[in-house]
Amino acid sequence: MKIYRHVCVILIIGLFFLTGCAALEDALLQKKPSASLAGVHFADISLQSASLVFDVEVENPYSVGLPLVNLDYQLTSKAEQLFTGAADLQTTIPAQSSQEVALPVTLNYLELVKAFKDVRPGSVIPYKAALGLSLDAPVLGRIRLPIDKSGELTVPTIPKASELDWKKLLDKVTN
Repeated sequence: MKIYRHVCVILIIGLFFLTGCAALEDALLQKKPSASLAGVHFADISLQSASLVFDVEVENPYSVGLPLVNLDYQLTSKAEQLFTGAADLQTTIPAQSSQEVALPVTLNYLELVKAFKDVRPGSVIPYKAALGLSLDAPVLGRIRLPIDKSGELTVPTIPKASELDWKKLLDKVTN
């Protein structure tokens, strides 16, 4: 009777692996997601803060959606650290596809001034970005994809008074 029980357990385990979930199969075949940094740029500049946007191309080889959960970043220029930090993400890459995701990080004005104290608005500075994109992979759990890239970043210019939307600025200040 013990032998019969062992044979049944082995058959059930074998059937599970033969007809198991696609995520387990993907993990067993060692398909892994990948990410690369397409670019970095400033967006949504205000009097209080600016957004630094990392454009990241993420490839999901799995047959299920891949949730992105965290981005840690460090940006340096000429061996001088400009920005460092982390941002929570709430994005999912669809199954078996790749997608470019804009991952914004809000920087307050004081950080911008400290980082660019010797740089004039409108100038182009070299940068080196070291990112870590954390995702919640099926079966494997949370994994971190390191991303490194060098390039150039244009420092935002200060708008002229005639270019400002004064109504929008006043609404921000009064609210």
